[in-house]
Amino acid sequence: MILHLIVGLALQLAGPEPQQDSGTAEAEIAVESAAAADVAADAAADAAEPATPAEPAPPAILIPRDTPVRLMVLSEVSTKDHEPGHRFRLRVNEAVMIDGIERIPVGAAAWGELVDATRSGNVGKSGKLSARLLYIELGGREIPIEGETTAEGKSGKGETILGVIGLGPLGLFAKGNNAKIKAGEMMTAFIAEDVIEGDAQ
Repeated sequence: MILHLIVGLALQLAGPEPQQDSGTAEAEIAVESAAAADVAADAAADAAEPATPAEPAPPAILIPRDTPVRLMVLSEVSTKDHEPGHRFRLRVNEAVMIDGIERIPVGAAAWGELVDATRSGNVGKSGKLSARLLYIELGGREIPIEGETTAEGKSGKGETILGVIGLGPLGLFAKGNNAKIKAGEMMTAFIAEDVIEGDAQ
């Protein structure tokens, strides 16, 4: 009986257990919820942002601009037989090697065009022509090239002077020679623009 009284007295002296204020608890829960929401939002934003793609490497240059190419004319072009706009064929006479790799083989076809053609005339006037190089056929496409050539026929003025002295006015009909680009003549062309990987194989 005495023991129960002692325990009761001790409990009365200790008083009721402190209780946490309900408003403070709710505030703490709200702060924790807001923090969790911020973390989730940041994670979602990071996931939504696309990764920055790496810049692609520049394409490899197979044949640099201004690379020389040796060409051979396959058929004669002359002011006697051809007019401006006539295209004539050439072939690559020496393989083009870049860093030890053959990029243009011997025998590849190339083309040129007659730009101007003046036939020979009376009074010993010689013919003149000019032509430009156009392209090389390689791997199913046309590789632009640069290069020009001119030719002038041999003058017949000496023959004309002698003709006038010996034949009078009939000597004025002595003609000069037509200009020509002979078959087998060699020319040097230059690649007009970089040939990059994928353009020609």
